[in-house]
Amino acid sequence: MEKGITIQQIISRAIEDHLTLEIDYAKSSFEKSTRTISEVSISTEYGVGYISAYCHMRQEQRTFKISRIVDARIVPSSNKRTVKQVFNYEFDASKPIFNLYGEEY
Repeated sequence: MEKGITIQQIISRAIEDHLTLEIDYAKSSFEKSTRTISEVSISTEYGVGYISAYCHMRQEQRTFKISRIVDARIVPSSNKRTVKQVFNYEFDASKPIFNLYGEEY
């Protein structure tokens, strides 16, 4: 992050100009992770101080608490949103079901 520029200013620019960000995010467990996010917008889902964005690591829309963003950088956009695969399984009542230990229900 450049000196004199706040994380809030970087987020605002990403929202206005539809830019992709790379953020260092401190989870509630005090672990830090680096995420690439795009399609950033202000979120009111949990109150004030949150953004919603597409997380490229999790491949889904996520909500981030702004106060937990330790650092933010504008990065080149790949314009390639990864589609998370969804598998549709149909339940077949004629087949037996087993638990984790191989015991039949």
